[in-house]
Formats: sequence, C-alpha cells, structure tokens
Amino acid sequence: MSIMRCKFFIFLVSASFLLFSPPLFAESFWERLFKNKEEFVALITIDNRCELETSYFIVRNLDTGKYAPFNNGLAKLKAVRNAPLQLQLAPSVKYISYEGVAVAAKKKLTMTADCSERSLKMIGQD
Repeated sequence: MSIMRCKFFIFLVSASFLLFSPPLFAESFWERLFKNKEEFVALITIDNRCELETSYFIVRNLDTGKYAPFNNGLAKLKAVRNAPLQLQLAPSVKYISYEGVAVAAKKKLTMTADCSERSLKMIGQD
C-alpha cells in the first residue's frame, strides 16, 4: 500500500507543478510537446570532412522521405521542429553508402559529414 501512496504523491506533486508554474513555462512545455506541427524551411549547412565533393551529399527528412541537395554548402528542406534529418549520399551515387547520424530539425543547422572507415562503406563488402 505504501508504493501506491508514493505513486499518488508523485502524481500530485507533478500535477501541482504544472498547474501552478508560471504560464510562460507551462506554455513552452506544452508547445514543445504538442505544437510542433508548424512547417518551416530549415537552412542546413554542411561541414564536409570527407574526400567526396559536397555536391554528392543530400539531407533527408526521415519523416517525409523528402530530400534536398547542397548548393554552395547550403540545403533548404521543409520540416517541422524536431523532425529527424540525416545526411546521406545522393541517389545518383552508386557503390558507396553513407548515412550520418539523424539530428533534430531546427531553422538553422550545421550537419557534419565525417567519412571515417566505419561510416563510408563499399556496397557488397559488409
């Protein structure tokens, strides 16, 4: 029975904190949870640490599957806040695969292409 009381107490404290916290905090908390559907154009710059030309890279929105190429080191891609964006090689590149770490979308973002031996793989040699 004491475990139930402890859980109920934690629930009451949490609910009280949200109800009686300053409106700005509560609004930003709820906005982060539920109001992230507003679409914007993310401006993504690339920090290319690979031997490949920047023009061979794209940034893909993993939620929608849409992608944008880099022109002069800059890509523009529609996204919603915190949507997963990932650096990949353009579909026209054959026999080599690269998939960077997915990062959360925001209006201005720099993504790093790091082609260490573990991230740049020849297809068929796995």
